[in-house]
Amino acid sequence: MSKIFRVAAMMSCAALAFSPVTRAAEAEPGWPNYINCQAGFAVIFPRAPMAREFTYRSRAGASLQGRQYYLEQGTDRLMVSVVPFNGGPIIDEQEMDHAVATLSMRGEVRFSEKGIYDPGFPGRQLNVFMPNNRQLRASVYMMERRLFIIEAAAAVSDFAALQFEQSVSLIDPTGVDYDQNPGDPLRQFPCRQQPFQAG
Repeated sequence: MSKIFRVAAMMSCAALAFSPVTRAAEAEPGWPNYINCQAGFAVIFPRAPMAREFTYRSRAGASLQGRQYYLEQGTDRLMVSVVPFNGGPIIDEQEMDHAVATLSMRGEVRFSEKGIYDPGFPGRQLNVFMPNNRQLRASVYMMERRLFIIEAAAAVSDFAALQFEQSVSLIDPTGVDYDQNPGDPLRQFPCRQQPFQAG
């Protein structure tokens, strides 16, 4: 499953132990504090993120309009980029590989792996070490013709970056997490507007 996949990747590269996000009551620690059902994800941000439009260059060279949800402080960055595709396959693994190749140019790749978010939803995990003891932890997924690129660029031991990258859940327009374990209670995030609470 995706959470296990992400934890194994982080432990092997950062040598840090961190429990994956589990099914929890909404008020419990580990529950994402930023929930955007329209964009299709939930995540733990240290504080309320900014949003901006951006242009994504696809594998075929097309310019696609996407949206980024981000926090930046100096050279540190936590960001989820969402790029809708108007055609093509529902899940385009070649497009995911293209996103990974672009991220790989940022430094020395020490971990790159294919995995799954949930059966039927493939994903990519990437760990890139950059100059000045910095690390890019990244994931790439595609759901319903939408490309998700998750980036956490910070110091190697930065807890907020590790927590951010591990906490991402991809959700449908009603808030239901695509990653569901058989037999467990349905994991569904509230889509109602809520005050932001720091993670």
